[in-house]
Amino acid sequence: MRRNGPCNPVCKRNGYTLLEMLIVVGIVILLLTMTLLTVRFTRDGDRVTAAAAQIQSFFAGARDRAIYARAPRGVRLFLDINNPRTVSSMVYIDPSESWNDGVIQLRRWDPELDGQTNIGGGPVDINQDGAADDARDVWMVLGEGTGWWELKRRGLLFDGMRIRVPKGPSGSWYPVNTRLIDVTQPPPASQILVLGIPYRDPGNTPVERSAAFESGGPEDYEIQLAPRIIPSEPATLPEGTVIDLDGSRIPDAWRPSSTAGGGTGNSLYSQYIDLVYSPRGSLMGDAASGGVLHFYVCDKEDSTLLKDEFVKSIDSDPSTAIDLFNASLQTANGGFKFVPADSIDSGTTAWAAEVASAGEPYVVKDRRIVTISGQTGNVSIHAVNATDASSPPDGIADDPYFFAETGETAK
Repeated sequence: MRRNGPCNPVCKRNGYTLLEMLIVVGIVILLLTMTLLTVRFTRDGDRVTAAAAQIQSFFAGARDRAIYARAPRGVRLFLDINNPRTVSSMVYIDPSESWNDGVIQLRRWDPELDGQTNIGGGPVDINQDGAADDARDVWMVLGEGTGWWELKRRGLLFDGMRIRVPKGPSGSWYPVNTRLIDVTQPPPASQILVLGIPYRDPGNTPVERSAAFESGGPEDYEIQLAPRIIPSEPATLPEGTVIDLDGSRIPDAWRPSSTAGGGTGNSLYSQYIDLVYSPRGSLMGDAASGGVLHFYVCDKEDSTLLKDEFVKSIDSDPSTAIDLFNASLQTANGGFKFVPADSIDSGTTAWAAEVASAGEPYVVKDRRIVTISGQTGNVSIHAVNATDASSPPDGIADDPYFFAETGETAK
């Protein structure tokens, strides 16, 4: 028979108290929080490493394609739309062959083609750098039978492309402007390209004559047409990572120019940052002129915040400040390189105080150097040497590419 009455001490309990449940829930929440923080820390720390590995793989892939196809192949780096001083994606390209149809004549400034140099017509900004240029210099390339009008109409010839005069290794490359070729009108017999810088030889005729050479002047040329993008999806770097061009060692032809140094005054990087590999696996063109290239891969936030504050510290006038900043980055093989130290003391480095917590140093996130040898085309990844030995510290790494140049690789 079942006996009614209170449960004795050995009776089995059927539930938990509210206090016990709250303790268990609290422990679970604490463990989940710690796990999420750990995962996020690991993910953030791996982003730059993954970006560097992706860049290395992409560059090496272009080199392999060139060797396999026995023809030049390359990579185009695309500027980030929100920060055009950085790169956030890239795509494979197939370099086009050069164009050399027709014959040319080199001329001094004479857009009317009346045979007379435009010397007395007042100051002329020929290369559109905001300053008056000397009309007695050789600025014009007059083409006969060249087909430049059709090339421009089809979008194959545009401002910033390069012409080599004369054709072949003995010639020199010059940027061109196509503003004197009007594709809204029928093509004229003679078509004109304007050089971005004067031709190296001033000519042997009186400066009043537009034809620069009586005889013996170059009549052939070659234009390096834009590479064809190989149909494929652009490779986008992991979210929040970029190649910071200001902190990279790249050819001067890709960099902005400073008006202070007599440059074009262009404050933006080239839209055509192309690395082209030869069938032997070495770099060609502008990329080869840099010898060894170092690409600074870093966190997008570091790239933007620190640089903005540094530029503000140079000059209160933003236009002047960016010009001075560009001037300091002109030399690819030396000079100033914007690669911050690992920890920037906001107490001694005034420009970093704006982005650091009060009294606390600004700790820079992870970063890597991706290095390409121009001679062999080999690609490697290295840590940044963030040593700042300046006294007092200026917040900038003194020799960021040291590990890359001594061969110390990074994971």
